[in-house]
Amino acid sequence: MFGAVRRFGTAHALRAVVPRSTHVRWTPQLFKWQPSSTLSPGLVRSFQTFPALREATAAAAAEAEAETGVKETSEQELITEFADLQTSGLISPSLIRNITHPSRMGLKTMTDVQSQTINQMLQGVDVLAQAKTGTGKTLAFLIPTMQNILNDPTFVQTRKTGRGRTGASCADVRALIISPTRELAEQIAAEAMKVAANTGLIVQTAVGGTQKSFGLKKMQREGCHLLVGTPGRLKDIFSDPRSGVAAPGLNTLILDEADRLLDDGFSQEIRELQDLFPDPYKVDRQTLMLSATVPREVMRMVDRTMKPDYKFVKTIREDEAPTHMRVPQKAVFMQGYENILPTILDLAKEYKARQSEDPSLRPFKAIIYANATSEVSLYSSVFEELRVSPEDRRRPLGRMAMIEIHSRLTQAGRTAAANNFRRATEAILFSSDVTARGMDFPDVTHVLQVGVPRDRVTYVHRLGRTARANKTGEGWIFLTEGERQHYHKLLSGIPIEEDRTSFPVASYDMTEGLSGEPDSSLAQTTSAMAMLPPATRETAWKSQFGTLIPTHGDRRACVAAMNRNAVHGYCLPEPPAISARVAQNLGISRIRDLNVEGPRRDFDDDRRPRSGFGRDSNRGGFGRDSGRGFSRNSDRGSDRGSDRGRRSGGFNDRSPRGRYNNFVDRDSGFGGRSREFKPTRRSTFDDDF
Repeated sequence: MFGAVRRFGTAHALRAVVPRSTHVRWTPQLFKWQPSSTLSPGLVRSFQTFPALREATAAAAAEAEAETGVKETSEQELITEFADLQTSGLISPSLIRNITHPSRMGLKTMTDVQSQTINQMLQGVDVLAQAKTGTGKTLAFLIPTMQNILNDPTFVQTRKTGRGRTGASCADVRALIISPTRELAEQIAAEAMKVAANTGLIVQTAVGGTQKSFGLKKMQREGCHLLVGTPGRLKDIFSDPRSGVAAPGLNTLILDEADRLLDDGFSQEIRELQDLFPDPYKVDRQTLMLSATVPREVMRMVDRTMKPDYKFVKTIREDEAPTHMRVPQKAVFMQGYENILPTILDLAKEYKARQSEDPSLRPFKAIIYANATSEVSLYSSVFEELRVSPEDRRRPLGRMAMIEIHSRLTQAGRTAAANNFRRATEAILFSSDVTARGMDFPDVTHVLQVGVPRDRVTYVHRLGRTARANKTGEGWIFLTEGERQHYHKLLSGIPIEEDRTSFPVASYDMTEGLSGEPDSSLAQTTSAMAMLPPATRETAWKSQFGTLIPTHGDRRACVAAMNRNAVHGYCLPEPPAISARVAQNLGISRIRDLNVEGPRRDFDDDRRPRSGFGRDSNRGGFGRDSGRGFSRNSDRGSDRGSDRGRRSGGFNDRSPRGRYNNFVDRDSGFGGRSREFKPTRRSTFDDDF
């Protein structure tokens, strides 16, 4: 048998004789004896599964209990108070002090996922934990991971020594936490630093969107024991021999939000990253995976990564309704897209009015999710205009903070936005899906979603930003009739109630003109929208096509609705023109009402083709006074008299020719771009990872 161990490794040699559900509970008292230096810790731990050695282990545990009075905890006797982890000798006093002291984290009682997984993780077994979002998964894996590092005898050699200097190096990485997004990675790192305060354990981050050299210099200067990062940046650092970052003694690998990691296509990068670490059969390594759902992709990663005797901990009871089944949710179907912002403003004003009458209501703190980054920026700008206007009647929400966060902000900007929203008592966060999963924002009262999200899981995770930590919350989704069929198909089974009466402005036909008092939500949002630069409004309007066309059953009706939105919602004189290539790829190039740049095959009512070669043609081609195409007075396709200038059309000198960005957030023409616009690599529903 020992030959088999040498040839095939511990896990493979024991797989046939060790049941997958077999586990041995370890306590610190069991480490009285020292294994032979020729056996790895993983081999010693695996031997504990044999009957004879299990009996010896039980005897040792009984002897330890007699000597110390500390009894091993069974599954029926789960520890639920953080202080008891110290009393039982499982966690060091310094970690427990950071967690429980009122001036620090101030936590006392563990959540279900914490009480059920911390003991398992301390034993060194691999753990797959399924738990709802917002239940304290981060602390569940941080506590045992840090304790295992503190227990390592070699850690003492790298502890802080005088004046903040440390003997640690960037090759001392003992634990690695992989997160799907930058925001979540930084949130985990911030939590880890709180837990590790005054222990000598050094936490570092490695995320995209920041200068690689800055993070490397910080690691090289301070050293690193626990590294938190995103897959791409971690692979970049560990695969570069010049970085000096290494993990020869890596003993813990953690995949947080595992379903999101694998759903977003990071499985290949994770496998390549694992190949850069020591062979787990030579250097024993514990793998922890935490996930809100356990789809097939996660189980495939479990089979490839975890030991055969891994432990699966599920903290969602079969009879327990998930968060998205308990949060009150309502859908509002509007007359058109131009009704979105007035309806949202009405909702906020109505809640604030109720709050002024009922002090028990929490301050209004909402997240508004949109499917395109430029929409996020536009909505934020409109509400910011309402907030800063000197006219009192256009301050319907007072000086409530308006914050935006999306993939086009710098990493520093995104971090600042997330922190500002966390600290705010009353605020609105306008966000893309970069905050939809794992992010912990306290006291969010409302999650508002504009349009049908890209999938059911995205809807659920967006909604999970509210009703956290046993608080209440509300969920709203704002749609048009054209999205109804797709909405029912995607979100069937979720208890969303249609609201037809709360907001009369949602059903108002804005083509009839503005009506009502100047302080109405309709008048306020329209006035604020008109104050924004036309280029900003055009860019946002164009970006919506890529997100809306796939959700509409009738593309012709969608184009008509977007044309109304351009004039009555975005306050533009006419619907902007989109490039012929974008229109073709969206399948809407032959819709007569669509304004398309450059020459195209168009149709009038009797379906006879008409060309765009008129002398004063508005549809482009080769007209002398045309605003598009190859005009006699144009500068390589950008007409001197055109109201668009460099923003669209032709082959512009100052734009990359032929650049095309998959339907979302790009300007029109063959490469012409707004100077305010920066292209993104992401497509359609713009996240960032």
